[in-house]
Amino acid sequence: MKIVVEDEQAELLKKLLNEISFIKSIVEESASSADDVSSGSTLEQIRKIQQEIGDKKLFVEITDPESWQRQIRKEWERDL
Repeated sequence: MKIVVEDEQAELLKKLLNEISFIKSIVEESASSADDVSSGSTLEQIRKIQQEIGDKKLFVEITDPESWQRQIRKEWERDL
């Protein structure tokens, strides 16, 4: 569960939540990571990810993409 609150009210909410017996812990995220997830369209989020990746070479070990995909699909279709 993720709850986004105004910074001024965060401490009050934490106090209230700590009083509830079934709440085990409260994990805080930085404001920037909460904003990154909730803001923008899916396309904008994909663009942000691409910018973060930059020029890194991904999947360099795949020499034949078609056979690689075929193998992945075979793994999905097998009986477990």
